[in-house]
Order: sequence, then C-alpha cells, then structure tokens
Amino acid sequence: MTDKKQKFLPEHFFMVITVISALFSVFWLAKTGGRCLDTIISGGGNDKFMDFFNHISYVREPAKVYFTSQHACFPPLIYFMYYLFSIILPADATVMYDSFATSSFAMLLYVSYCVFLAVLLFYSILKLMRRKNVEFSLAITLIVVISNIYIFGILERGNSAIIVCILLLRAMELRERKGLIAQELALLFIAMAAAIKIYPAIFGLIYLFEKKWKEAGKLILYGVLFFFLPFVPFGGFAGALQFVRNQIIIQTEVYRGMGSIHAFWNQIAMEWLHCEPKNVGTVFVVLYVLIAVLTSLLVKEVWKKIFLLSSIMIVAPFWSGRYTGIYLLVPLVLFIRQKRNGMINYVYAGLFACMFLLLTYNPGELTRLLATNFPSAIEYSAICIMNLILMIEAICNLCKKG
Repeated sequence: MTDKKQKFLPEHFFMVITVISALFSVFWLAKTGGRCLDTIISGGGNDKFMDFFNHISYVREPAKVYFTSQHACFPPLIYFMYYLFSIILPADATVMYDSFATSSFAMLLYVSYCVFLAVLLFYSILKLMRRKNVEFSLAITLIVVISNIYIFGILERGNSAIIVCILLLRAMELRERKGLIAQELALLFIAMAAAIKIYPAIFGLIYLFEKKWKEAGKLILYGVLFFFLPFVPFGGFAGALQFVRNQIIIQTEVYRGMGSIHAFWNQIAMEWLHCEPKNVGTVFVVLYVLIAVLTSLLVKEVWKKIFLLSSIMIVAPFWSGRYTGIYLLVPLVLFIRQKRNGMINYVYAGLFACMFLLLTYNPGELTRLLATNFPSAIEYSAICIMNLILMIEAICNLCKKG
C-alpha cells in the first residue's frame, strides 16, 4: 500500500481535477443552454448510437451481414450479440443510417444494455483494484462514466469498445491469480477482446515479454478460433473476403484530426502544409508501434507497459474513434493500485485526469485548426505527453543498463 502518512495521494489529485472539470462543465452547459454540445457531439448527434443500431440492421440476415454495408466491419464474434438483439426487436425497430427512425423498443434495449455493461464495468474495476475498497472503486467508475470518452464516445456512438475494455480488465486481474482456471480465462478473455476489435491482440505481447511461451501459443490458438470460426454462420469464406474488403475501404479513407497518428498527419499535410499526405502517415504509424513495443520492454512498472500497449490500440489505427480512449482505463486502475514514490506520480495522475475529463468547453477556431474539438485535443495531447515521458524513462533505463 501507499504510505499512509501521505494525505494527498496521486489518486486524490486525479479525482480533484476530474471533479472540478465536471462542475465547470455543468456550469457551462447551463450558461449556454446546452448549445455548447453542438461542436462536441460527433456529427451534431444526427447518427447517435448508430454503432449499436446499424449493426443490428446489418445482421438481420446473418449470411449477408458483410454485404449490407462497407461499415459492417466488425469481426464476426460480436455479431452473435447483435443478431440476438435483431431477433428480439421488431424488424422495423431499427433503420440503417437513420437514428431518428429508431423505435422506443430499440431505445429501451439500448438503455438496458448500457446499464448492464456499466455494472460489469464497476465489478471489473473493483476486482482489478484489489486493495482499494468498494467506495473507491465506485468513485473511479463514476468518474469514468461521466467522462467525455464515455459519454461522447462510448454512449453517444454505442460502440462495443466498452465490452473489450471489460474483457481486458478481467483478463488483467485473472492472470495475476495462481489457479489454472483463472489463467485459462485470462487467455480466453484476451482472445475474445482481439476477436471483437482485432487490436487487443497486442496484449498477447505481455506473455512473450514474460517468456510464457506455452500461454502465448494458447492465446494464438484461441485467437484464431474466436476470429475465424464465427465466420461460418456469417457468410463463410465469401463473408470473410467481404469483411477484408470492408476493412480496406474503411481504413483507406482519408481521415483528419487528432484521433490517430495517420489522421493527424493528414490534417497537418492538408491544412497546414497544403500538400497530399501520401504514405508518410503509414510510416509514422509503423515507427510508433515499433517504438512503443520496444519501450514497453524497458519500462519497469506493469501499468506503464500496459499504457504503451493500450496506446497502440488508440493512435495506430488509420481511423480511431474517440471511444477507443476507454482502453486507458486498464493502465489507470493498475496505476492507482500500485505502490508509488516520487512527485512524478502526480504528473501521471494529472495526465490520466486529462484523459478522463468531462469538459464541454470548445473554442471553435481550435476545432477548425486541429479538426478535433478542444476536449478531445486535451485527451490526445495527454496521451502523447504520457507516451513521451515513458519513452524517455525507457531510454534512461537502457542507458543505466549500458
């Protein structure tokens, strides 16, 4: 445990920043009559919740799911859930690309789904927190679920990234146990997370870092099974090929903003340098992934390794929605629960707070310049600064070894 003589701990600093931000945001909402949300909510809210409802529409004919739209781009495992919802709801309860046509039955299902996942999120945080009490875990959960990432990312989009986050939280706790069943469940949860969003496969490197070759082999096997077998009811081989085509279409579109390395380079090239982005962004992505993986080998604390690996899932995809920031909850919980010494931990806590703020203030000019709203710019800047600090620390560790 952290030294009890320390009254004001880094986690308290984290809470103070997030609570002050939330209070200011409520004030700003009241002052602007809610109009401040016009430039914060993606698309002005015209496609709200559609990462949930669209996929229910796509999968109403399971074998044709990947042929209904290029945006049917999730691996097939998650479509079992969406198919269940599609047969629960009346056929006209959801209309593809039309959020305003969503019926009250569908909205009730979505609310119930969100409540269920929020309870699972709290339970997962509580289990991974270990030495912290229930009240503290609840406080962290509340801070996260009122953050911009959660409200204007997870909830407003209706994205399944929250399911992946819960699976990773549980996997990180289970892998610390000694029991065989717990160890196998940890592998299964990571494999399932990877089969839902692909990028969580990066968590498999943890086992390679620890030289647990048998577990790494099992993880690969589970990952292959969870990824490929579900294609059988969802279009088979033809469906798998169409899935790849959909991915290529989505990933090769020119996105701009701070959401990922590639998109931010596009913004710099097109808005600031007035030139074509070409393939420079791809080179930056590859370099970042290599540096982040090597850095995660050199830092000592587990939360730092997990942060660097989690950051890859956020900034490396050519297109990265705001909801991906929820993955940083895993290193946040690991950071809060560990023993710490030194003022640098207050810097870490402050940066984590910037990632999980509720902030509704958004200067319009900055949005045009960065193609990203002000709260998102703070979140992504905090991620970059944290990465930079951890990479510098890794270089220092390497120099000491030399």
